[in-house]
Amino acid sequence: MSAEFFPRSQLCRRRFLAQAASLLPLPQMRAAPASYASELPDMLLAFVAAKLNALAAQWDRERDAIRTPEDLERRNRFVREKVREMVHGFPQRTPLEARTVRVLERDGWRVETVMFQSRPDFWVTGNLYVPAGRGPFPGIISPCGHYELARMQPDYQFAYLNLVHAGFVVLAYDPVGQGERRHYWNPYTGETESGLTAIFEHSMPGQVLLLMGEDLTHYRIWDGVRAIDYLLSRSEVDPERIGCAGHSGGGTLTLFISALDERVKCAVVNQGGTAHRWPVQITPGSRVGPSDVEQNLFPAALYGIDLCDLHVAICPRPLLALIENYNPGFNLAAEHIRRRYELAGVAERFATEEATDPHAWTVKLRLATTGWFCRWFLGREGPTREPDFQAEAPEFLYVTPLGSVRYSQQGQTIQSLIHRKQALLPPPRPAPHSADTVTELRRQIVPRLAALLHFRRPEGPLGVRLLVETPRKGYRIEKLEFLSEPGIYIPAWVFVPEQRRSPQAILYFNEAGKQADGMEGGALEELCRHGRLVIAADVRGIGETRPPHVPSITEPPGFRHLFDVETAIAYMAWYMDESLLGMRVQDVVRTVDYALTRTDVDSGAVCAIGRGAGALWVIFAAALDERIQAAVSEAGLGAYRLLAQTDRYLHGAGVFLRDVLLEFDLEHVAAAIAPRRLALLAPVDAMKRPLRSAVARRLYEFAEKSYRAAGAPEAFQISTETPDGSRAERYLAALG
Repeated sequence: MSAEFFPRSQLCRRRFLAQAASLLPLPQMRAAPASYASELPDMLLAFVAAKLNALAAQWDRERDAIRTPEDLERRNRFVREKVREMVHGFPQRTPLEARTVRVLERDGWRVETVMFQSRPDFWVTGNLYVPAGRGPFPGIISPCGHYELARMQPDYQFAYLNLVHAGFVVLAYDPVGQGERRHYWNPYTGETESGLTAIFEHSMPGQVLLLMGEDLTHYRIWDGVRAIDYLLSRSEVDPERIGCAGHSGGGTLTLFISALDERVKCAVVNQGGTAHRWPVQITPGSRVGPSDVEQNLFPAALYGIDLCDLHVAICPRPLLALIENYNPGFNLAAEHIRRRYELAGVAERFATEEATDPHAWTVKLRLATTGWFCRWFLGREGPTREPDFQAEAPEFLYVTPLGSVRYSQQGQTIQSLIHRKQALLPPPRPAPHSADTVTELRRQIVPRLAALLHFRRPEGPLGVRLLVETPRKGYRIEKLEFLSEPGIYIPAWVFVPEQRRSPQAILYFNEAGKQADGMEGGALEELCRHGRLVIAADVRGIGETRPPHVPSITEPPGFRHLFDVETAIAYMAWYMDESLLGMRVQDVVRTVDYALTRTDVDSGAVCAIGRGAGALWVIFAAALDERIQAAVSEAGLGAYRLLAQTDRYLHGAGVFLRDVLLEFDLEHVAAAIAPRRLALLAPVDAMKRPLRSAVARRLYEFAEKSYRAAGAPEAFQISTETPDGSRAERYLAALG
């Protein structure tokens, strides 16, 4: 080797060794299989979106077959029927017991502060604007958008004044969770508890209602139906000229009410969802989050009922759709709606207008609203200018003494109705008294659990890909992936001890992902060093496959789970009558499938541990799959009814099981696992605080009796204390 190869000015021992090493032949590298991640980016959202879009395409073909006015009317009847079904029908009408609390006389009109019961002791607060002169006048109901002040919002007041000056009676009322029907607003302090504004007022109780076979959309639509009943009880109102107009969330509510109640003869949907939900288009890194739960109908995608279908269901009645600024999504939806009005032979009854202003009921849109009703109810044009109105101070418009139904103790609130109903749920069951009755309980619970979860036992090839083996002290980790179903893969770390001291294979699922406990010094390492083989897996959307998106709403931090990416995906699954929770339970069962393909796993020694939300995945999987011989649920929700016994919670929609409380709760699922071993470690309440021992034991008294009846009382354990020893030691003790 010549001296010129290493110039003297740059030669040193370190450089010499590095460059000399570069001349040596490279070792032959074994090419690792490619990760499924390269084939399935943004896996969970892409998977759910593809299924939704396939349904949307199917229903688009159905819509394309609508060629005559008769076809259109049949379709609209179908839409109305299915929407009523999705909102769980409506109750019998009961007396309104309407009250006028006071009257504000103004020059040319008056404002009455009124209230009525939409159902017994469930009061709706509102203001009735009545023109001077002889009626009867056309009557307009106006459900409010998601403003704290609701009907008392200044631009809303200006809309009502515009209408009353033009000769309309207007009933502006507070939907659940807004105005005087807010739950979290304290009139004594003027503060909103925990930052829970109007949108949280809806989704917080709305998701709980889904557990109980109800929905908040039902309550809000029925309030609107009864608001029409109230208008019709007034001699000043012409019953043949009833309209509905709302902005933002009130626009969406206008859409629902007008589609279902054909007494509405003319409607204005103002920035309330004139768009298509489907097909879903997800771009990398985009913000993803759901609208308020009450703006969603489940399972609408299964029936092909998009927001456009609700607009079309108003046809042939006049409909005006308003938007901040024309945009491709709005324009496409408007074109689809326009075609249906043309098919019905009433093209002139559909129109649109843009504000060219931000999201609000702006003056241009207020005039457009009044003009639309003037055209169809009065046969003339509306005003071209708006007078300089003076908004009333909210206190002058209050119906209740404190401006709060809750704090004024004026009947029931949505939260108190939930608390009252949950006291009767789930329906009582006799506790098993023998091994045979435990078997019978299992026969009852397991099929119903599978149905509620929309659980499908996974099939097809596992497609295992071993990506790499990582050596650690006393064990190695096989980092691999396998398929749960086409389009969904499960990343897993298999901890293989150098000295196996038990045939037991432990499957581990943590809502924070496998890495949370999989690093050196973690609980999984300790389990492995005790001679256990551990398979830690990330179910879909967890850990490695967590969707790479940020939520659309991030405040307040403590309760943003109501609008996060996880909740959006849960809603997308519900649109199709599927369940994100059920999908993840399927992934747990699929992990059992994988474990049993290994030659180092005994088919009679598969156990599972779940932590956080993983606690529920494991309990449900153990109930459905008897191959799981023992299960540990750590820091999991203690009972679904705990969510209905409080007015706030920290558990996300990903663990919600629609309609579950109509049939059973978690203690009944636990009982269906008997006589196999089950340990509940540190179960938590709605706010994820550990339950007291007495509370936990009371919740699971049914399960304890079932284990005794099965002859295995020692196989069921509840521990709310933190005993001495590590988590791994607690797991091993619980698994037996």
